Amino acid sequence: MESKLIDRRTLITGSFTATLLPATFGGAPAFAEEVVDQNIDRSNNGWPIQNPDSIVSTIKNCNISGLGTDYQIVIGNVDNILSDFIRQVHYNIKYVAPNDVVGWQLVTESFRGTPYSNLSSGTAFQIRPSMTVDSYFPYKVDMIRNLLSDYSGVIAWGGDLEIQDESLFYLNVSPSDSLFLSVSEKIRERNLADKRIN
Repeated sequence: MESKLIDRRTLITGSFTATLLPATFGGAPAFAEEVVDQNIDRSNNGWPIQNPDSIVSTIKNCNISGLGTDYQIVIGNVDNILSDFIRQVHYNIKYVAPNDVVGWQLVTESFRGTPYSNLSSGTAFQIRPSMTVDSYFPYKVDMIRNLLSDYSGVIAWGGDLEIQDESLFYLNVSPSDSLFLSVSEKIRERNLADKRIN
């Protein structure tokens, strides 16, 4: 009997998704931004909600080089951008100790439709989640906003929300946004240049 292989896009859009993988997306794409199925449950920023325990999840434990810590985040461009941002916070704004960074969190009903739901898609993190409001001096707030501008607006800060949470940072763009891809490429080029110099 001749066997037929199911390609990744067929698995994503086919009936297997509804019956076998209701909470995740089918296949095992290298980057979550490849997934475009509109029927998938999504976080506030448009990314697929995932569970890292699933064998098809693109959320993994990612090491933040230079900090001696890791967190659960979407591999690929998401990790590239957010880990780079955390390093910049650590080196230029405030010390980020091991275990200060929390990535993926299980979505709760109260968080659906809010920026906190971005944690459930592996596209957000918190630095010291128990941090109280107004933990930063005004000049530090200015430094954070200047740093955010260096990432062309693809990262948003919970300190700018109506109900502030200064610990929360998240991607502010959808997976298909061209700006997201260009910022990630710019970071790769900069890091490669840094390695060559050193």
